[in-house]
Amino acid sequence: MLSSQTFSNAAATSGVVAFAAVVVLTPLIRRIAHSLGAVARPKSDRWHTRTVPLLGGAGIFMGTIVGFATAGRWSPAVVPVIVAGATMFAVGLVDDFLHLKPSTKLIAQTAAACVAVMLGAAPEWARSGLTGNVFAILWIIAVTNALNLLDNMDGLCAGIAAIAACGFTIDLIGTQTAVPIYAAALAGACLGFLVYNFTPASIFMGDGGSLFLGISLATLSCVGGASAGTRVVSSVAVPALILLIPIFDTTFVTLSRLLSTRSAAKGGRDHTSHRLVAMGFSESDAVLILWALAGAGGLAAVLARHSSSSEAVLIGPLLLIALVLLGVQLARVRVYDGDDFSLLLRRPYTPLLLDVAYKRRIFEVLLDLVLVAFSYYASYLIRFDQDFPLYSALFEKSLPVVIACQLSCFFVTGVYGGTWRYMGLGDVTTYFKGIALAVLSSVMVLVYVYRFEGFSRGVFAIDGMLLALLLVGTRLSFRIVGDAAGRHRRTGKPVIIYGAGDGGALLVRELRDNPHRGFEPVAFIDDDPSKHRRRMMRLLVVGGVGTLPDAIAEHRPYAVIISSVKINPANRAAAQRICFDSGTSLLQLRFGLDPIGRGTPAAIDEPF
Repeated sequence: MLSSQTFSNAAATSGVVAFAAVVVLTPLIRRIAHSLGAVARPKSDRWHTRTVPLLGGAGIFMGTIVGFATAGRWSPAVVPVIVAGATMFAVGLVDDFLHLKPSTKLIAQTAAACVAVMLGAAPEWARSGLTGNVFAILWIIAVTNALNLLDNMDGLCAGIAAIAACGFTIDLIGTQTAVPIYAAALAGACLGFLVYNFTPASIFMGDGGSLFLGISLATLSCVGGASAGTRVVSSVAVPALILLIPIFDTTFVTLSRLLSTRSAAKGGRDHTSHRLVAMGFSESDAVLILWALAGAGGLAAVLARHSSSSEAVLIGPLLLIALVLLGVQLARVRVYDGDDFSLLLRRPYTPLLLDVAYKRRIFEVLLDLVLVAFSYYASYLIRFDQDFPLYSALFEKSLPVVIACQLSCFFVTGVYGGTWRYMGLGDVTTYFKGIALAVLSSVMVLVYVYRFEGFSRGVFAIDGMLLALLLVGTRLSFRIVGDAAGRHRRTGKPVIIYGAGDGGALLVRELRDNPHRGFEPVAFIDDDPSKHRRRMMRLLVVGGVGTLPDAIAEHRPYAVIISSVKINPANRAAAQRICFDSGTSLLQLRFGLDPIGRGTPAAIDEPF
């Protein structure tokens, strides 16, 4: 029996050789693709805007095989991975040239999945009956298509595949088989391809690459599931967490297209990556965000299976909650234009997507039910750790009481009366009051019903702190993501704000929240020396009116906007002269109330 260190060294060698092989082979493959005319041309339903050579998948495939062969380790468990991967690479390569029908590719995927399962690509618990084998086949087909769909932005599919392959390598390194060595080769090949595929990509992997990566990861997850024995939850949950982003993206896109009466098999710019860009993130930022989420999923999977700490299992549910919140935000992004979007708004199930989540509060209540149950369970796990099974009966009988008490207190204290996107200090105070009353009421009811016998006061202290983090965090997430997206959005003409006070802050928020106004704040000027060289709303206060000529020369603004009437008349006149000399417009922010009918007060049109 070889040591784990030996397999670790072989995996490292395999990954490094695969990386080097792809780095060397890809420029040659790129030239061959150009000469054969195997290129991806811009289309209305595709993201790229220039002609890019395909066939990068050939480099990934060859690099993986070379890296694995160099390691010099072999075991029968890796056979289904190699056979299925080679089959789908061949199918994808043909598709890159002949553009096969979706039904043809599905038949090929099904055949390859059946062969893989026949060769042993199924978890231990799934090998004893028809149901398990069917599940394994469907799983392989689903993951294969998920990676194929994820190949929609420079570096996204290769990066996610590299992270997933690294996750399988770490998870399976103790199995004493060649499977983690092959996974390491796959990770190295993907990383080598990213040298040429990250924004701006000089080559695409094509279907030959995405289908190869998809079925390779799918069969790796099935083969790796055997290491979990008959533990169904472990053998399913761990691969699902490692492949979380492909699964999330495919599920989200499929539901979105079905709800908008679009074909789920037809390409489009409605993936999670595209929606992140539509929110205001750059293309590279969107890819990095999804990489980070994929890495978190892989970390959660590895810790859940291999960590000695019971609390490690909490990372997975937290990540799922975060993805649900992200999905709700992404669902708000308009990606269907014209008739498609109008049809979506007229569908009878539109309230499920819009009204429920944002108007009727049902989504909040359902989310809080999950948060309350999770927080209470996590409190027991943190308090008792390995001894939790001894207290599980107390947890189970008290959970309904805790849920009922805490949700009722949230309602009474006004937790459901705020708007997440505009959450402020007053809302946080309300949440803290609701949480304090929720925990106290839970304790009081348990004292009355069970005399609090066997219960730990420490559990409820931890529960209160966790609830505060979860409730405030989930509500604040909408504002954080919105502000982060707005930070990257540059959609208007640059303007300098004169006056770094309340009026200036209000003006910046208005211009950022409403890009249709066509202005993008780039800097402040203010006559108060204590504000100079400080930042407000992420914008630098460059100085007083005397620095305005330099600020105009640096930022070349369309206009300078005066945000307050408190500006000194002499300084106001100086700003007017400077703007006139430089040809820059000078605008004044005003707040107005206009009469719209009889009995209304006279118009108010006063500046700040």
